Amino acid sequence: MLSEVNFKEIIDCVKIPLIALKPVYDGKTIKDFQVLYTNPELIKSIADVHAGEYFVQAESKIENGKHWFEMAVQAITSKELFAETYYSETRKVWFSFEIQTADPELLVATFTDITAKVRYTEQLQLSLVTDTLTTLPNRYQFYKRFQDVIKHADETSTKFGLISFDLDNLKQLNDSKGQQAGDRLLIKAARIFKSFENGNINVYRFGGDEFIVVAENLTTSDSLYTISDAILEALNAENVNASGGISVYPDNTTESEDLVKFADLAMHDAKKTGKNRIFMFTPELQKEFLRRMMYKTKMPDAFERGEFELFFQPQFDIASSELRGFEALLRWNQPEVGRISPEEFIPVAEESGFINILGAWVLKKAFTCQKKWEEKFDYHGVMSVNASPVQLMDESFLFTLDEVAALSGVDPTHVEIEVTEGVLIDDTEKAVAVLDEVKRRGFRISLDDFGTGYSSLRYLQILPLTTLKIDKSFIQSITESDGVSENITNSIISMVTKMGLDTIAEGVEKVDQLKILQELNCKTVQGFLRGKPMSQSAIEEYLSGNKNALDCISE
Repeated sequence: MLSEVNFKEIIDCVKIPLIALKPVYDGKTIKDFQVLYTNPELIKSIADVHAGEYFVQAESKIENGKHWFEMAVQAITSKELFAETYYSETRKVWFSFEIQTADPELLVATFTDITAKVRYTEQLQLSLVTDTLTTLPNRYQFYKRFQDVIKHADETSTKFGLISFDLDNLKQLNDSKGQQAGDRLLIKAARIFKSFENGNINVYRFGGDEFIVVAENLTTSDSLYTISDAILEALNAENVNASGGISVYPDNTTESEDLVKFADLAMHDAKKTGKNRIFMFTPELQKEFLRRMMYKTKMPDAFERGEFELFFQPQFDIASSELRGFEALLRWNQPEVGRISPEEFIPVAEESGFINILGAWVLKKAFTCQKKWEEKFDYHGVMSVNASPVQLMDESFLFTLDEVAALSGVDPTHVEIEVTEGVLIDDTEKAVAVLDEVKRRGFRISLDDFGTGYSSLRYLQILPLTTLKIDKSFIQSITESDGVSENITNSIISMVTKMGLDTIAEGVEKVDQLKILQELNCKTVQGFLRGKPMSQSAIEEYLSGNKNALDCISE
């Protein structure tokens, strides 16, 4: 059996501050509580309270303890546990004070240090609304506050603006110098954005390399030019480039989601026209936005109605003038608006995910035509088919490629999958792995628009290419007297030929362009001079022997 002394020694070892109390009555009323016991931890951590003292006197020594007598009375009366959390200013610690009955005439109170738990909860709550890398409020916090911003603007008859900033070339920085370099750039940019915060300007990290600046209490939208220019100037002063887009409430829209989209549209327009600049959202951009929404809405039904069609543009060997093959080009013939350019509808299809359905159809149609032409016309050329970056990176792409090839019976070595550098933007390692699988299956791989990207030479080293297409921007200026485009084109052809790659010059429309390309030993030519994109029926007439069926610019 343990003695009373043994019990005291055990409790003395408890590291949680503890105090035992006995009620003192005045008739039937509890007038106070006598302190029967305090363990050393209470005296050490909370207050210098000892057995024999009275609780009203004791609680006056304990910070925040002025009302615990009432809690003690309720506990002894109801036989229930009572608790509260408090912060000790002197000790800078959070405590949980709990008091309950041990027997009808005995109370035990404990003081538990819950600082770590409180701090963890605070950090958890903060992480839900704060970007951990930059410490800026995040997208969730932006939308949480957004309705209050709108309400304030309505009540005060003022305007507010959104400035959507997107750091330029962060992906390339991550690829070339590593993720930590990219993180350092984001942190630097966040610090610069923070320096502009005041009662009217707040900044949020919207995700990735995008930041949103909210400027309130404006009487005119012109103020947004001043604010955005000052921010961009501060960013550039520390070697940070960014593109920005501005939208204004209520001038552009009163819908919160549209306001964000409009700022984003203006930002992307700034990127397309050279980067490191800021554009204001305009009615023209709104028309483009509505047009894109129309494409997105109509595209699935248009596909079902057969409004999409494949055209084929011929490619010729420059030296022999023999047909090298065709590039399959998707067209959309919309009854209400006419023919829609792929440059307009492909980005919308990529954003909506419909590109996977369109892309699979293009593969099937192109492969079927290739097989048909081989069997019917003794055709021995190559079919080049474009694969969107979104389509190529989808988990179903290789399965679809295998399935379509098997169903059509086409020889993979007679097909060229054409990609752009955009396929490497989001996940270079995965893109290269997918293309390695494509080539392993026997397909050729062509890189389109070479020379216009950020790091084309690096891509030549890592991509499993068989063909390289020189961008038409070089071809269009190849005859200029300064010789710049000719020299660049010559360097490209010489370099990739040594690497064992075929070269195709795009956009050849003039005889003098063709002659220069012949002198530079470019292997293949594609362009209106030798052949425009043509329908399947026109191509089949040409393959049947009618050379006049070829639609080209007269030499």
